[in-house]
Formats: sequence, C-alpha cells, structure tokens
Amino acid sequence: MTSAFAATDTPNTKSNYAETYKELSKLLNAYTQLDGIGEDTVVKVRIVINENHEIVVMSTSTDDDFLNNYIKTTLNYQKLEANELASGNGLVFLVKFMK
Repeated sequence: MTSAFAATDTPNTKSNYAETYKELSKLLNAYTQLDGIGEDTVVKVRIVINENHEIVVMSTSTDDDFLNNYIKTTLNYQKLEANELASGNGLVFLVKFMK
C-alpha cells in the first residue's frame, strides 16, 4: 500500500494551513494502491486557487511521468472546503509518497 502526505514544514509557507494540508493529503490518498511507485519519493508541488476556489496544479518537481500525472489528475479542479487560501493565492508544499 502506498501513502501520500502533504507536508506542512516547507520553508516558504508563512501561515498555518492545517485544514488545507489535511484535504490535500486526503485527495492524494484517494487510491490505496499506486503501482507506479518503486521507492519513497518526495515531490514539491506548486498550486494556485482559482476564482471557483478550485485547485490548479502549476508545477511539480518530479521528472517521473506517472507521479506528475497522478498529482495533476488527482488535484486539478478539486474544490477546497477549507477557506485558508483565497482565490488567486498559491501554495508550495511537499508530498511524500511512501511505499
């Protein structure tokens, strides 16, 4: 079983987005089996919130096509329930995929 966790300790995060990180982790753990993961991996993800309060993935730090597509497919245009990020604001966070 593979798990993904949105880390809260990125250096350029100035505010505490605890609820946002919980939601992101829940979304990224939608699939309990990620067969494309061979080893533990950390990926830096940059998102922005659009005017509909949906996530838009701007970039990931991975060259792994499987992980890049998984992150974008899983997060893009999902609505955030937490109101910690306003429309137009972005967030950079780390996702740890554990085998």
